[in-house]
Amino acid sequence: MGTQPKVGVGAVVIDQDRVLLVKRRFEPSAGYWSFPGGHVEPGETLEEAVLRELLEETGLVGHSPKLLAVTEYICLSTTGHLKYHYVIIDFLIKDFSGELRLNEESEDAGFFSLDEAFRMRLSISTRKVLGLIKRDSLSPPTVYHVVTRIKENEYDEVLRTLSESMDT
Repeated sequence: MGTQPKVGVGAVVIDQDRVLLVKRRFEPSAGYWSFPGGHVEPGETLEEAVLRELLEETGLVGHSPKLLAVTEYICLSTTGHLKYHYVIIDFLIKDFSGELRLNEESEDAGFFSLDEAFRMRLSISTRKVLGLIKRDSLSPPTVYHVVTRIKENEYDEVLRTLSESMDT
C-alpha cells in the first residue's frame, strides 16, 4: 500500500430492524461480514460512490443516503510497517429497491437482525459501527467517528475482546 490513506465508502442499509451485510471474498477482512462498499473513484462524490458500490455489490439501488460514520482502519504489519490505511465514510440507507444478488467480491449476503449480526464473524469496524447503532437506536441520527489501529497478527484478539465487551 502507498503512503496515502485510501478513501472508501460503506452502505449501512437498514430494512426495518435488519441490516444488510456481505461476506468479503478479498482482503482486507476476507471471510468477514461487513457493510457493502469500496473505493471512491476520482471525480466521484461520496454519495455517488456509496450508491454505485451498493448497486455493484448487491444489485440494490439506494436512495437518499445519510452520513452515518467516519471510520478509520489502520493496520500495521507484525514488524510495525503500514499495511492498510483506509478512511471509510459510512452512509445510512433506509430507502432502496431491487433484488439482492451477489457479485464476485462477496461470498454471501443477506439482511440480519442486530442480534444475528453480532453472532456472525464481523469485521472490527462493522462490529464497532453496529454496536453504536444498537446503543443509540439511530435516534437522533448521529455521526460517529470510529478508529481501529492494530497490527495484523492482533486482528482476531482485538475482535474477540471487542465481542466480549459488547456482550456485557
